[in-house]
Amino acid sequence: MGTLTIRRLDDQIIERLKDEARAHGRSMEAEVRSILEGHTAAFIAHEEMTVGDFFDRIRTALDGGLRDNELEQPARNDAPRQVDLP
Repeated sequence: MGTLTIRRLDDQIIERLKDEARAHGRSMEAEVRSILEGHTAAFIAHEEMTVGDFFDRIRTALDGGLRDNELEQPARNDAPRQVDLP
């Protein structure tokens, strides 16, 4: 794991981070780590898993996966469904 040093932060930012850390019951370091992890999680997930890659991973997990014609599709009924509510 790496270490990150941030210099010349405004005092108001530091105070806000301390307040947020107290509110969440953790250290300022843990609070900043959480903020950075939350901010970068979406970018990391996107790079690791694209839509095409998602289906490739499913096929791999299913030992070669399913082909389009391997699942029986239920018959479609375009008539509206009636739902009886109590």
